[in-house]
Amino acid sequence: MHPDRPDKRKVPVRPLTRGALRPRRLVLLIFLLLAVTSCVRARTAGLRPPDAPVYSYLEKSVVLTGAREDAPVESYLVRPDAPGRFPCAVLLHGKGGWWRAYIRYAHELAERGVASLIVDYYSAHYVDLEGLNVPFPHRKKQFELQNQDVARAAAAFAQRPFCAGGQVGLIGFSMGADKAIRAAAERPEVKAVVGYYGPYDYVSFIRHRVNAVLLALAPEDALRWKRYMEKNSPLLLANKVRANVLLFHGAEDRTIPVRQSVQMAEALNKNGASGARIKLYEGVGHNFVLRFRRQGPERQDSLRETIAFLKKNLPGRSGS
Repeated sequence: MHPDRPDKRKVPVRPLTRGALRPRRLVLLIFLLLAVTSCVRARTAGLRPPDAPVYSYLEKSVVLTGAREDAPVESYLVRPDAPGRFPCAVLLHGKGGWWRAYIRYAHELAERGVASLIVDYYSAHYVDLEGLNVPFPHRKKQFELQNQDVARAAAAFAQRPFCAGGQVGLIGFSMGADKAIRAAAERPEVKAVVGYYGPYDYVSFIRHRVNAVLLALAPEDALRWKRYMEKNSPLLLANKVRANVLLFHGAEDRTIPVRQSVQMAEALNKNGASGARIKLYEGVGHNFVLRFRRQGPERQDSLRETIAFLKKNLPGRSGS
């Protein structure tokens, strides 16, 4: 027989014996084996992109008055290019500061009828969060001025003529989610909060991030800062938050453990005046929503969820 030619000889077909598998059972067995042995981790089911863009948008730089008149706050406005009043949201960057990924996110909000203001809260007051030798009084003052800048920005943006109802939402990314919860606990204009992979419980977060030996050798200023942050965790403000809250977190996040968002959602639902919902994404880590060139379906799904959440919890309409 030629090695490249099929063997056309007939192969006898043996009848099924009592111990043989019936076709239906065989299919079921194969399915179970595939499910058990698969090395591919399933993502969250039902991921959907946002609706198709409806609006073009306008954008420009804006300078806000900060907590101190001599320290203005830089920001960037993106809104639908249409008459009417819209849901409005303030975007708060993470520890890495402001970068263009936030503008891309704001573009997608505006295309679907949500105006947003990206606030660079580092522009007026910068805080070295992890330095061991920063004087505690200076760091505490800068941190509190930062929080005041964010709260003032939210209140001012809510009064813009294109923002409906004098209300506003906050969208915080990583450390920006911390800032969003703090502002929501203070400002009555804040009616909706979206938090992406934020730190909320600083007792466990510091334990996760800081080496125990380094902490034992830390100077007094650093230890005072640690105690201050632990006593002022966003988690402890849950009973003051009146806004509805939506949290996103990647299950594989190695920067900020997913447990941070789980704890925050539990605290808000137990002690908060409004409800909280959390959505976790398997197989993704930190900053998944800002990775535009390597984006997965989680980015578009979270955008869709965010837009629907803001439109549900904030007044607004696109009219002519």
